[in-house]
Amino acid sequence: MMDLGAPSADELAFRPDHFFLAPTTGRGVVRDGLGRIIDRCGVTTRGDWDHTRGALHFDETFTYQNGREETLSWTFGPDAQGRMVASEASITSPVRGWSDGQDYRLRFRRPGEPPLDKTRMLYDVHFTLMDVDTALKIVRLKLFGVTMGVMTSYHRRVTA
Repeated sequence: MMDLGAPSADELAFRPDHFFLAPTTGRGVVRDGLGRIIDRCGVTTRGDWDHTRGALHFDETFTYQNGREETLSWTFGPDAQGRMVASEASITSPVRGWSDGQDYRLRFRRPGEPPLDKTRMLYDVHFTLMDVDTALKIVRLKLFGVTMGVMTSYHRRVTA
């Protein structure tokens, strides 16, 4: 029997330009290539819509148990063909983003963390909505096609 209160498939399609308009908070775990936990983190986002450019700007801050903190400053907006594109200051190569069914994917290269900070790692990011206010994110860091590490985290929208 169908639950009439359940979100529709369209409501569960992850759209970064909508989801990150609200602030989010979450937690994550980082594993090495063998699956061992090497760190944990908290993650927060704050976003604003730029009406003049028709784009979402948001900061994503990771605070790791090892004391490291990193903030990525993202922009999501439509390209000339109307497709959603992403950019971030520390990423010098193009960011490829696309919808994959109800999920949203990003792929880009940027330097890894020590000891791989001299190497441009491939970041393969996969967002899945768990419900309308919670997204699961899996990030695979790859080098020459081999997964070197995986971060699994969630973002939960903060409601006032």
